[in-house]
Amino acid sequence: MESNIVAISRKANAVKTLIDAIETENRRTGSCVDRTRVSITNGVRAKLRETMSEFRHLREKIFAEYREDLKRKYFLATGEEPSNEDMEKMISGDRLVKTFEVKPEMDLKTKERHEAVNDIKRSLNRLHQVFLDMAVLVETQGDRVDDIEANVATAGSFVSGGTNSLFYANQMKKKNKKWVLWGSILGVIILLGCLVSMLASR
Repeated sequence: MESNIVAISRKANAVKTLIDAIETENRRTGSCVDRTRVSITNGVRAKLRETMSEFRHLREKIFAEYREDLKRKYFLATGEEPSNEDMEKMISGDRLVKTFEVKPEMDLKTKERHEAVNDIKRSLNRLHQVFLDMAVLVETQGDRVDDIEANVATAGSFVSGGTNSLFYANQMKKKNKKWVLWGSILGVIILLGCLVSMLASR
């Protein structure tokens, strides 16, 4: 089991390294490859959350089984149910030797199992820490993706506003051209009227 935990820890560290690499790649902006990468990262984030949940359940199950095993052995050795305080002391390793001094061969097996469980517990804690680190990285990546989406939405509103302003400016330009044209025609008519009246008065 310990070899499996070590293998899983190595794989988790490899995944963490890959997520770091993806995060640095995702900092580049713009292309469809980047958007695809961000989409894949979001999928990986969901899968990581699911895996972390499964890991937490497995961890709780292992500790519950160990606790029940200690409770049963205590009952067999002493003939009474252990209190919660006694259970905590046994789990931490303080009362393990005192509790099972009745049978030395049982004490040796119990010590070995206790050491094995403590090793597994330490390995699981290290693995859990790696998962937490990966979760933080993935969550940070998700926040950045949300920031990018917000910036894209803001840029979209600016583009839309710019398009509306351009349309309005175009309309104003057409109106101004019409007024200039009408003003020029009116000016030419007045000038022609003045010329005709000057020529007629000679």
